Amino acid sequence: MKKIKLFIVVALISNIFFAQESDSNESYFINVFINQNKDVRIESNLVNINDIGNEVKNIIYNQPFKVDKKITYRIYADKDLDLGYIMDTEQKMLEGYSYNVKRERYLLETVKMNIDGPNWLQKLDEFDIKPKKG
Repeated sequence: MKKIKLFIVVALISNIFFAQESDSNESYFINVFINQNKDVRIESNLVNINDIGNEVKNIIYNQPFKVDKKITYRIYADKDLDLGYIMDTEQKMLEGYSYNVKRERYLLETVKMNIDGPNWLQKLDEFDIKPKKG
């Protein structure tokens, strides 16, 4: 009986230390840029507001990754945009894919930083940017 109890305790402790956590830090990022003119780019593609969900769905379903992998929507928007427009864009993204999703919002001075166009993500690498809470 003691051996069985010892085995169960060892098995539980081993499971705690060696089990992989499904909510790992690994995330698949989808980067979205909204400029001061309300033009939306998903990665480098200019997308109509009504096509955002389909674009997100196509990106995610064409990627080889585990089902439980977290998706992170990183939304970079001009700081002068209405929050409602940014939230509408987020909602359209969630219509495309909403399982195990996290979002990060970054408000930028896009004109001052000279960030726009299909290579906006490369230009963004020049700056130290932190996510906006909330």
